[in-house]
Amino acid sequence: MFETLKEFSNIVVSGPQRSGTRIAAKIIAADTGKTYVDEKYIDFHNLKMLEYFLIHGNNVVQCPALCHLLHYIMTKNTLIIIVRRPIEEIIKSERRSWNEQAEKIELLKYGCTGGIISEIKYYFWDFIQKDILDERGREIHYHTLEQHPLFIKERQNFRWDQTE
Repeated sequence: MFETLKEFSNIVVSGPQRSGTRIAAKIIAADTGKTYVDEKYIDFHNLKMLEYFLIHGNNVVQCPALCHLLHYIMTKNTLIIIVRRPIEEIIKSERRSWNEQAEKIELLKYGCTGGIISEIKYYFWDFIQKDILDERGREIHYHTLEQHPLFIKERQNFRWDQTE
C-alpha cells in the first residue's frame, strides 16, 4: 500500500490524537521496511528527540503531540503525513481513552483554551502547515488503512497504545 514511500529517508506521521497515527505509522513502516518509532520514544512532546531519529534516518516516527510543529521539520528527504479521520469518530475515541488534561495541553499549543482539538489541528494543517510543507506534506485517510492486512477492524477494549 505504501511501498512507493521507500524513497524518503524518514516519514513523520501525525494528526490529532485518536485519528489513527499509530496504526498508520506501523503500516507505513512495514510496507517501506523502515523502523517504526513510537511517540513514547520521543517523549511525546520532544522535538529534539524527533530530530535525533530523523537525523539518523530510515524511520517512520509517530508523533501526534508534535503536530503543531510539523512545518518546522527541515530534515532532508523527510515526508510529513497527516492522518485524516472524521471528527465524530475521533471524539468518540477520545471519550473512551483520552483525558481532559491531555486535551488542555494540546489546545494550548494552538493558543486555544477551548474548542475541539481535532478540528483545530486540521484547520492549522489546512491553512498554515500544508502550504509551508508543499510537496513534503501529504494526507492519508484513516479508512483507507482498513484495506491493509495489519489493520484490525473489529477492535474492542483496546488500550490507547495498542494496535495488535
